[in-house]
Amino acid sequence: MSVFLTLKESPDIPIEADTITPSEFAGKTISQISNLSVQQGNKSLSLKKFFSVKGKPGKTANDTKIILDGDLRKIKMIGRGMDGGRIIIDGNVGMYLGAEMKSGRIHVKGSVDDWAAAEMQGGNIQIEGDTGDYLCAGFRGSRDGMRGGRVYVGGNVGRELASHMQRGFIAIKGNVGSPCAARMMGGTIIIIGNVGERTAIQATRGMIICLGTVESVLPTYKFSGSSEREIVNYYLRYLHSRRPDFVGDSVNNTEKWMKFIGDFAEASPNEEIFVRSSINEHLHPGGK
Repeated sequence: MSVFLTLKESPDIPIEADTITPSEFAGKTISQISNLSVQQGNKSLSLKKFFSVKGKPGKTANDTKIILDGDLRKIKMIGRGMDGGRIIIDGNVGMYLGAEMKSGRIHVKGSVDDWAAAEMQGGNIQIEGDTGDYLCAGFRGSRDGMRGGRVYVGGNVGRELASHMQRGFIAIKGNVGSPCAARMMGGTIIIIGNVGERTAIQATRGMIICLGTVESVLPTYKFSGSSEREIVNYYLRYLHSRRPDFVGDSVNNTEKWMKFIGDFAEASPNEEIFVRSSINEHLHPGGK
């Protein structure tokens, strides 16, 4: 069962709309959904002030799909804490999309602002455009970054991707800003594009696979050879099975990968970074 939300006009002041989740809509009438509260500044207002609401929700979150349309760049917190069901956004959307998400699926056909999937625990988020800063990161002062789930981004990602990440899977088709995966403690990240400096600073566990160029590797990482890597091929096959448009035919099974282990400035240096040898000769000891 589906509920259709169409933004009447872009608000002058951003709206916090964490009530837009399948679990909040499930089992309610359209009138009850229309009267759910959203926050604009210091005012608590009804959802119907900003959206036209049509359709019918399911009895449970898993039976409910929400479809949003309009310029949603000033609508924050859609899908925050989401636990089941589906959300489809036909355009761009604001901050905190899917933050603290537990389960369910979100598909954004445009771009997303900062803090998307922050402290995500489970579920699946697919973003076809770009994202802002702090994707899958922990909130300020928290050591709990992404703890589960899968996130796919078809465009570029801003700064501080996956800070404090503990578990989960992230795939980025575009470029990633610096620093990426700071203080990472687990999980897997695949980056098809390029990565800036200070990648995986203070990281202790997890895996990063970069198919593009890596600006530099921290001196606190140890070079561990260049060879074919079945573990890398396994993850690329996994990604290709779900998003073949990300990988294409640009990499073959005989590709050689440089491996770096660290961060040896930390007590438990078990982070692994895999980089394509053919386009990152500047990272090889001796520049070879």
